[in-house]
Amino acid sequence: MTSSVPQLDDDAKLRVEAVLSRAAEDIEFRELLLADPEAALKDSDLTDDERTALSTMRRVALEEWGVDVRRFRAFLMDNGNKFWTGEDVEPAV
Repeated sequence: MTSSVPQLDDDAKLRVEAVLSRAAEDIEFRELLLADPEAALKDSDLTDDERTALSTMRRVALEEWGVDVRRFRAFLMDNGNKFWTGEDVEPAV
């Protein structure tokens, strides 16, 4: 079975990893990327496919693209699940 995810070339991986590195270091950018990826990526030189992959922030999708996501797991959406919003889980008191 072949993957439906297009593979990134080396330059594309560098562009995607540069965005993830910035998100890891810049809290404001990371929050914008998670809340409004279109706004966060509007001035980037990413392709539409790269923007789509980053806008989902799915670890599995990025790994399928060949991106090493180990450094970025803290803010990626593991297996496509979103972070809890308070509506999803009641915190323990």
